[in-house]
Amino acid sequence: MSMDTFIFQSKFQVPIERLFQFHEDPIGFETLMKANQGIRVIQKPSSLNVGETAILKVPILPFLYTEWIAKHTKYEKNSLFQDNQEKGPFLKFLHTHRFIKVNENESILSDEIEINFYVWPISKFILFPMLYLMFKKRHKLTAEYFSVKPNLIFSGYSRTVVN
Repeated sequence: MSMDTFIFQSKFQVPIERLFQFHEDPIGFETLMKANQGIRVIQKPSSLNVGETAILKVPILPFLYTEWIAKHTKYEKNSLFQDNQEKGPFLKFLHTHRFIKVNENESILSDEIEINFYVWPISKFILFPMLYLMFKKRHKLTAEYFSVKPNLIFSGYSRTVVN
């Protein structure tokens, strides 16, 4: 079974600790949820700790929702956290939020999603614009929170994740 990793990386004029803290604070989850029109939050994770769970109702067609359950599976402060779809529309959706220090005042946020879906690899081309637009909006909302501009470094699929 073939699998790819969708990667969306932006550089922010924000220290890595502050960028990570934003994701750790409740405002991070609330801000990022604004990027997904129509998603209803049933249960939000109370932290980024391993075992925490988010339950969402996700629109797949107008008036048709599916339940999405994502559980946090990895946590390394100021470095990364990861959530894995336990139930949802994808065959696999493992999302690593990776934080890379550039210098004292700049950091890179790398959203890396190991993804698999029906009729892969054909569906990867259908999903690409959806993923691209969603993460572009998420990174824009993150940048707005800090009153900076997101600087897109890379967006695309990769067979291996390069740090």
